Amino acid sequence: MTTTPLAARPLTLPDRLGTAGLLALAFCELLAHLVLGGQPNPGMAALAVLPLAAAFLTWRRVRWAPIASLLAVVAVIATRTASLSFDLTRPGDPLYFAAALLELAAAGAVTGPIAAALLKRRTPALTGGLALAAALALSAGVILSSPQSDDTGSLTAEQIAALPTVDMVNYRFEPSILRAAPGQPVAFTFTNDTDDAHAFAVDKLGIDIEVPSGRSRTVVVQAPPGRYAMHCSVGSHSANGMKGQLVITGQDTTTAPGPADTDPAASSDTHNHHG
Repeated sequence: MTTTPLAARPLTLPDRLGTAGLLALAFCELLAHLVLGGQPNPGMAALAVLPLAAAFLTWRRVRWAPIASLLAVVAVIATRTASLSFDLTRPGDPLYFAAALLELAAAGAVTGPIAAALLKRRTPALTGGLALAAALALSAGVILSSPQSDDTGSLTAEQIAALPTVDMVNYRFEPSILRAAPGQPVAFTFTNDTDDAHAFAVDKLGIDIEVPSGRSRTVVVQAPPGRYAMHCSVGSHSANGMKGQLVITGQDTTTAPGPADTDPAASSDTHNHHG
């Protein structure tokens, strides 16, 4: 009597669901780093190889394909946690919001069948239910582990639209000296059109706010007068020179900064913030 090789047998519904989820995960990775970011990032987009390889192993019914699939999910979601959280909390940006939902749904479609197999009950209903539960759990996890909501205080939409803009560039802030008057919220809009995430961090004030690639974010800070060192807390960006100053004074902010305020690397691009 002959037996059909495992790899030649038709894929079961859980296997098809897992393979589809891995292919969708690879697509989302390419979309995130080549299309939706400020600039294409081929290095990060190369992570799409992991779910593609796991999809091939699943299709071939390789015994350790579930392990490869889980590792692919962990690798992709771990590198995208802040961006996914940012997009999930902003449904007003429909393209980014839909892409985040698709990516987490794909991760759930991979995880659900594996959980059903461990329970030895790979029924369609249970597999689908576990896939949905995994997607919801991952969504909650990324939001809770990396909160990315904005607190704009009492600022109106018109006031937010009129805020000074700070460009996050590899590797500097433009301008690198931010000036504001006391007695009111200190607010700026940070834009990141680079291929990497950046952050606005002021250690003395306990501020560390990330702006994913291709996104903009409004930051409102309550702080007494003084000079505060700011930097980018992502990777080695600060060491590469992504630093600056937040200066809150009681003087007229339309005057030029004094010698003590001037950053030699950015003395020509000081940006005044009018109250």
